[in-house]
Amino acid sequence: MATEVAIDGERFLINGRPTYEGVSHGGKPVEGLLLNSRMIQAIFDDECVETRGVWAYPDTGAWDPERNTDDFCRHLAEYRSHGLLAVTVGLQGGGGNFRPEVYDNYLNSAYRPDGSFKAPYFERLRRVLRAADEAGIVVIVNYFYWKQVTRIREDQTLYEIAERVTEWLLKTGHRNILVDVANESARWWKRPALEPENVHTFIELVKGISVDGRRLLVGSSSGGGKEAPFGRWLEVEDFSMPHGNGCTADELRAKLRRLKETDEFRRRPRPIVVNEDGISVENLEAAVGEYCSWGFYCQGYGSHYRDRTDWTTQGRESRYEGLSGFQTPPVNWGINTPDKRAFFERVELITGGR
Repeated sequence: MATEVAIDGERFLINGRPTYEGVSHGGKPVEGLLLNSRMIQAIFDDECVETRGVWAYPDTGAWDPERNTDDFCRHLAEYRSHGLLAVTVGLQGGGGNFRPEVYDNYLNSAYRPDGSFKAPYFERLRRVLRAADEAGIVVIVNYFYWKQVTRIREDQTLYEIAERVTEWLLKTGHRNILVDVANESARWWKRPALEPENVHTFIELVKGISVDGRRLLVGSSSGGGKEAPFGRWLEVEDFSMPHGNGCTADELRAKLRRLKETDEFRRRPRPIVVNEDGISVENLEAAVGEYCSWGFYCQGYGSHYRDRTDWTTQGRESRYEGLSGFQTPPVNWGINTPDKRAFFERVELITGGR
């Protein structure tokens, strides 16, 4: 195995050395950060017959989950050459198309309602872990996404899934793994077990599982705006993952400062990783200026989605070469659009491509 991630206070280490060792930007340290991108659909599939065609590649007229993962893996070394050190990948993906007739019906989950695993998802994840390991990249593995969790009726099944996924990840032998238990744990999940007051039970469960004396580093991401971890959640997490969606650069600075001012953080400083925000390089600069890692979130046109970027102003591109975003399948995983280039160029400027 080539890549092993660890934590030392507020710093990330890879293979025992601080990330971006010796690097600073604008007079501020970069050493120890983990600049990242949300690539949540890297193992995506859709089992719903009515919606599967939405994701068809423009050059073939069909959706192909194996092509999607293979294309992603081929680009990991390119991302790393610009200084990117982590990607977030989801076992239940994320929103790719927010039109109700699609979003309410598509089926993208590595788990069946009874909690049993779907082997193809885990084989695709294994390929991602291996390719990322070889490229020197950390994979932040997300276990649950609220839209797909609704298909799993029993909370006990969710705990069993978390336990077995953690064991599976440890048994791969890969050491380039961080865990994001629940994407944006919030009260609107309508699943008390995974809501902010209780998500700590999943974090503690994952922390308590070891294989050959090794455990995974784990937290749970919180929502955009003013949302942030609190209480027992903030006490037990290994690292924080507040999202920056909807925040201006100044609002993001203020949010990150508030988190660092909490009693829990002061007692035990830990890395802060914004692993979802938007396409604004100003927000990237703001996070780095506060000594926090930052994550690119580029949705893509044709998604019927608006954040600080309005992705509804045009439809999905008609040519594979022009496909925008990293979250609306089909994805062109290349650095092929101005938004993607602006991000990767800024990461390279900040890190020197280290």
